[in-house]
Amino acid sequence: MISVRWAANLIAVAVAAVAGVFYRFSPQKYSFYPRCPVYGLTHRLCPGCGATRALAELLHGHLASALHFNAAIIMLSPLALFYIGKMYWNAVKQDRIVWPQIPVWAVETAFAVLLLFTLARNLTQNSL
Repeated sequence: MISVRWAANLIAVAVAAVAGVFYRFSPQKYSFYPRCPVYGLTHRLCPGCGATRALAELLHGHLASALHFNAAIIMLSPLALFYIGKMYWNAVKQDRIVWPQIPVWAVETAFAVLLLFTLARNLTQNSL
């Protein structure tokens, strides 16, 4: 059985490799990235539509175009990075998984923001 510390480091290496692929192979130029199944079925944008392109642009330091592709993902990514970083630190430091507690109101607020974001971007998409 592998240790939690080893597994956390392995996941960190995998995430760095994916970031390297995003950095080297732009989703706008290469078609091997998966398409959104929600958009494929409904022709409506889900909360994650454009996230791959947004994260790739953010890796290149292009904040404006990252926000254009998916503002919600870019705005929530610092919180996600903090949460994941805290989990990683606990896994490496204590060799066990410690889930940081997130207040219920924060989760509910994030879901509400994502819902409003999805509604707004679909309404503006239809009006264009």
